[in-house]
Amino acid sequence: MDYGMELKEKKQLIEDALDSYLPAEDNYPVRVHQAMRYSIFAGGKRIRPVLMILSAELFTDEINKVLPAACSMEMIHTYSLIHDDLPAMDDDTYRRGRLTCHKAFGEATAILAGDALLTMAFEILSENSSACKQNKYSESYGDDVRPETKLQVINELAKAAGVNGMIGGQVVDLESEGKVLEKEVIDYINKNKTGKLIETSIRLGVLLGGGEKDDLANLTRYGMILGEAFQLVDDLLDVVGDSTKMGKKSGMDAEKEKATYIAIMGLEKTKAKRDSLYEQAVEQLVPYGQSASVLHGITNFIFYRDF
Repeated sequence: MDYGMELKEKKQLIEDALDSYLPAEDNYPVRVHQAMRYSIFAGGKRIRPVLMILSAELFTDEINKVLPAACSMEMIHTYSLIHDDLPAMDDDTYRRGRLTCHKAFGEATAILAGDALLTMAFEILSENSSACKQNKYSESYGDDVRPETKLQVINELAKAAGVNGMIGGQVVDLESEGKVLEKEVIDYINKNKTGKLIETSIRLGVLLGGGEKDDLANLTRYGMILGEAFQLVDDLLDVVGDSTKMGKKSGMDAEKEKATYIAIMGLEKTKAKRDSLYEQAVEQLVPYGQSASVLHGITNFIFYRDF
């Protein structure tokens, strides 16, 4: 199987669904809708929604019922990037090779665009069946997903994005700049700031795809490993990555004295930890055999990407 082509097709499906959910640029109030679209369609890899769909496909062929949650996850991820780039946080000028949202639209509009994406994510997931029928990408979710499963999806996504997940990790990350940290604190930052949305993407795919309890436990472990590794690889790329490929300036972690594994373990030990995590991740996919071949491919990409 050509996993690259498979991922390209999944990404296009997600792009089309996102386009259907977001208000048009000329909808009033125009500026906030332009900012939302500017950030959503800034060229992201769509790893989180793709992981959700691939996890669901281990158990079902009906991937349309996963699309609303996949798009909601991407909206939440994009909101976090908009806010993370703000002067009060990481103060970045470029994201994915072009100006960050606040540089293009101003800080106030960027904050509101992020807020709008966050709230829209939960609007999509809480629509009733009648409203879901108005959008072809939501119809299957509205008709075929049980209400208790929808509630669990909403609850897990909210937790992953909140103070016991991404926001908690962001707070500790900001508070840790310039400090010498214990490994346990860096583990907390990585697990929550970056890892929680990735882990939850996998979990929601299993839940919406109809996996069993054992599958949920096994693939949650896979998601936790993947989430930890994603931030670790980001840290490596900040040191050895190509700025032109990444679309943002490298070396920012050291400049801002960020808490990273490299800061306490050094480059070579961090690479060794990445390799160990990779072996653990692919082991979790063994029970699914050939059905997990595309997941195996994207796992390799996440661990050994160069952008």
